[in-house]
Amino acid sequence: MRSHKFLKADVAVGSGGNQTVNPDTISPETGRPWSKVTVWRFLIAFVCFGILNNAAFALNGSVLLPQHIKDVGIASPVAAYGIITSVTSLVSLFAGYLWGTLSDRTKSRFGKRTPWIFWGSIVAGIGLYALGLFQATWSLTAAYIFNTLGQNAIQTPMYAFLADRAPKNVRGTLSAGFGATAIGAPVGQFISSFFLGQSYQNLGFIVGGAMICFSGLIVLLITPREASSLDADIDSNVNITQVLKMLLPPKLASAHDFYKACVGRFLLMTSYTMVFQYMLYILENHIGLSVLEAAKAMNKISLYTLVVSLIGLASSGPLSDRLKVRKLPIALGGLVMVIGVMSLIMFRSVNGVLGYVVLAGLGYGVYLAVDMALNIDVIPQQAKDDKTTGKYVGFGNLTNTAGLMLAPAITSAVVTMTNSYNLVFVGSIVATVVGIAFILWVKDVK
Repeated sequence: MRSHKFLKADVAVGSGGNQTVNPDTISPETGRPWSKVTVWRFLIAFVCFGILNNAAFALNGSVLLPQHIKDVGIASPVAAYGIITSVTSLVSLFAGYLWGTLSDRTKSRFGKRTPWIFWGSIVAGIGLYALGLFQATWSLTAAYIFNTLGQNAIQTPMYAFLADRAPKNVRGTLSAGFGATAIGAPVGQFISSFFLGQSYQNLGFIVGGAMICFSGLIVLLITPREASSLDADIDSNVNITQVLKMLLPPKLASAHDFYKACVGRFLLMTSYTMVFQYMLYILENHIGLSVLEAAKAMNKISLYTLVVSLIGLASSGPLSDRLKVRKLPIALGGLVMVIGVMSLIMFRSVNGVLGYVVLAGLGYGVYLAVDMALNIDVIPQQAKDDKTTGKYVGFGNLTNTAGLMLAPAITSAVVTMTNSYNLVFVGSIVATVVGIAFILWVKDVK
C-alpha cells in the first residue's frame, strides 16, 4: 500500500474533489496530479543519473580502458578495443528490450521497476570496475558485457518510469533531464585527466564503477517510492511458448505511430553519430590539421558542444510541455542539425567545423530533450492499460542502440571507398530529413 504521506506529495496545490482536472496532469500511478516538488524530485534525479552515468562510461570505457589495453601489452590494442566494444554493443542491442519486457511482469513490494534499477546498479558498477582487473581481451569483454547487462537493467526500467508514473504535461521536461547525458561525457573526460598515465591509474576504474552504481541508486533515493506491484494482475504460470510470445516485437497493426517514431529516432541518431563520432578524424584528414592542432580544436569543440547542448535541452523540453507539442521541436532540431552539416560542406576549415558543432549540437540538444517524451506518448493506450510499457521502451532503446552501432560502420565504409567525407555529410543530411519526415508522419501526437 502507498503511504498517506506519499499521496499528499502528489496532489497539486489547490486541487480539490469538485474541480475539473486536466487529464494530461494526472499521474498514471496515483491517479492524481503531481506537485511541483514531485516534478523537481524526478527532474533532479534524472539529471544526476544522466551526468553520472555517461561520465562513468567516458572515464572507464572511452579513456581508461583503451589505455589499460595498451599498458597490459595486448597485441593490436586498436583491434582488441574494437572487439570489446563491438561485442558489448551487440549484447546491449537486445538486453534492454529483454529487461524491459521482464520488468513489466515483476511482482515486488518495491514495485516492478525498482528492483531492476537497484540490482542493475550493483551489477553495472562491478562490471565497470572489473575492467581494471583483467588483462586479456576475452576477460575484458566479459567484464564489459557484465556491465552492459547491469546498465540496461538500470536504463530501460528507469525510462519506463515516464510512462508508468509521470503525467503527460511534464514528460518533455523530464525527458530533457535524461538528456543531461550530454554533460556527462566532458565531465568524465575531465576526471580522467587526474588518473590517466599515473601510477594510480587503476583507481579510476573504482571511481567509474562507483559513479555508475550511484547513478541508478540516486534516482531511487530522490524520487518517491514506487508503488508495490505485489497485487498486480500478472499471470505467473506461463509456459515457454507464452514467454517467447511476450518477447516478440510489438504488433505493427496497433502501433503505427510507435514504429514511425522508432524509425525517425533511428535515422536521427545515426545521422548525428556518423559525423560527430569521427570529429577528430575530420579535423585531421578532411581539414588537414596536425595532431596538436586537432587536439586544441577538440578542446573548443567539447566546450561549445556542452554549452549549446545545455541550451537546447533546457529550452526544448519545458517548451514542448508548455505548447503541448512533440513533433515540432524535433523537426526544428533536425533542421538545425542539417544546416550544421551543410557548414562542413561549404567551409572546409576549422570555422566550418565549429559552425557544425554549434548548430548540430544545438539541434541535437533540442531533439534529445523531447525524444523520450515522444517515444512514451506514441506507446499504444492498450499497452499502457495492460502495464506492458517496459517492452515498448526497451524496443525503442533497441532502435536507438542500432543507430549508434550502425553509424560508425557506415562512415568507415564510405570513407574507405571514397577517401572523402563528403558523401558522409550528404548521407547525414538525407538521413536527418527522412527521419524528420517519419516523425511528422506520426498522427496521434502533436
